[in-house]
Amino acid sequence: MEPEKLREFVSENRQWEEQLTKRNEQYIFDLKKSMNAANLSEADQAEALHDILPTLVEGQKKGITARQLYGTVSESVEQIMNKPKESKVSAPVMMWLDNFLLFLGIFAAIFGLMNQFAASSNSGSFGLVTLIVGAAAGGWVMYLMYKYVYQYDRPGADKSKKPKMWKSMLLMVGATLIWLVAFTASGLLPAVINPVLDPIIMLVLGAAVLGLRWYLKKRLGIVGMFSMR
Repeated sequence: MEPEKLREFVSENRQWEEQLTKRNEQYIFDLKKSMNAANLSEADQAEALHDILPTLVEGQKKGITARQLYGTVSESVEQIMNKPKESKVSAPVMMWLDNFLLFLGIFAAIFGLMNQFAASSNSGSFGLVTLIVGAAAGGWVMYLMYKYVYQYDRPGADKSKKPKMWKSMLLMVGATLIWLVAFTASGLLPAVINPVLDPIIMLVLGAAVLGLRWYLKKRLGIVGMFSMR
């Protein structure tokens, strides 16, 4: 959970707690102690309370207690710990960046090897601009696949919003064709615009880009379609 979201949950939880009856207030106090004893993280506790507290406040208006709603404190903690985790992904631009760096690193490594062993390494198809354009377009296509297909396979996804299969397939085919056209067209650019790098430099570039992707995923917590959790 992002720090801003955590602070928002904590603030809202405090507001809900102020509205609790004495009995429900004691229940939440005991629940917090039990969650701490179960080593639940601050984020997990805040999220659990954010689900429970509004229901308690609404229920107590009808005379329904926390125990009636959630059972004993032990039972409530067990439900929280066994609750299925929803797969989380990053913002679209971050998902595209993740895909872009992945493709750029792989393309640079593959084309570097191909040029290393090919009779001629002066093919414009393997130029730097071709790598960048191909990786950028590929990252966009993969994001579209997530947006219109794969996101509906995530736990908790609203499958009622999933597009018809034929619409998804038509979109994917169209996007893939655009990818191929962009990739091919960029290969026709003159060498002055689309310079062919030395194979060794390409291999180093590929490794560096993949290393950068790994660093950004760790540093920024990027979660894309290839690492949904």
